[in-house]
Amino acid sequence: MLLLVLTALTAFQDINWQPAVPREGALIVVSAPGAITGELAGEPLHFRDGQALAAVPLGTNDSIRIRTLAIRWDGRVTGDTAYVRVVERIASRERLRTPARFTPPPDSALQVRIDRERALARDAARRAHRVPRLWSLPFMRPRDSRVTSPFGAGRQVNGVWRSRHYGLDLDGRTGEPVRAANRGVVALVGDFFYGGISVYVQHGDGIMTVYHHMSRALVAAGETVERGQIIGRVGATGRVTGPHLHWGGQYGAVSFDPADLLNLP
Repeated sequence: MLLLVLTALTAFQDINWQPAVPREGALIVVSAPGAITGELAGEPLHFRDGQALAAVPLGTNDSIRIRTLAIRWDGRVTGDTAYVRVVERIASRERLRTPARFTPPPDSALQVRIDRERALARDAARRAHRVPRLWSLPFMRPRDSRVTSPFGAGRQVNGVWRSRHYGLDLDGRTGEPVRAANRGVVALVGDFFYGGISVYVQHGDGIMTVYHHMSRALVAAGETVERGQIIGRVGATGRVTGPHLHWGGQYGAVSFDPADLLNLP
């Protein structure tokens, strides 16, 4: 009943979105005439001609709130609120075997490393909102290969249920090319405990793509890359079962299915 009420309330708002009923972990397009800014899931919205991108976090139950600030035809500044009905993402459960060092809880020294790496990734996510939109062409897959693990899958690693999969795994052999999904600026390059050799690319308006487990990175932080440019090579670094590319999509700090980028207008 609550969902029906929330859905009905949105009819009286000047806020719309596509898809109309997104799955958790989806990238959505928000439309709000005259909007200059807004917020969803704690992340700011960057409106251009009344439209902005946003992401619905994995684990969202039932609905999530959108807030916007708009300038009306008469010059008044007003705020609107709407509620997006969200449905569950049905995904598989996977059982993985990785090297034994990834099984026990990290000791104090390793935890310091993990915390530092997570702080670097969070900082890159925050800075993604400061980058103006850099792309004009459609997004592309970084590898034209089969999906070996879907976004949102539940994961048991070495017999322990860890979390859901926050990216899309693409098949590949060590040394094969990894391409930038679109034009952007490299925000972070490093060799991380879980992600292995990784590259983070900010595309602007809050959008960032992430490339994990590579054998080699071919770009440096601060470098502007073009759509389709080779930025690294497939590898098996970090917590993996074998060579592949983990491709992630983020809106600020919120991870979404990167395949949704391929469907943007």
